[in-house]
Amino acid sequence: MRDLNNVMHPNEKLGLRPINVAHMSNFCHLVKDCGFMDLGYNGPAYNWSNKHFNANPTFERLDRCLGNVEWCAVFPSTAVFRLPMIKSDHAPILAMPLASTNKPKKLFRFEN
Repeated sequence: MRDLNNVMHPNEKLGLRPINVAHMSNFCHLVKDCGFMDLGYNGPAYNWSNKHFNANPTFERLDRCLGNVEWCAVFPSTAVFRLPMIKSDHAPILAMPLASTNKPKKLFRFEN
């Protein structure tokens, strides 16, 4: 998890200032080249705000939880939650590896 200060898609920003398409494209290429994938989230669509709620508010998805194939193999059922913004302009992220819902396979045994 990291505060990356970039959006990956145009729908990850709401506000007056336009998205820097070159920065967005470079960031997407960096994530792909490093073999990372976005683990998604549960909660509000945006996790950063300029806190100008009365005039020109801006909301963005700047923070995200990324994992590579190996990480996802070890933690296949990870839930990512956005917690409420309280004192910061960023919403904290909580990643929780969840217990697998797959039931263990029964062993096959011969009868004596």
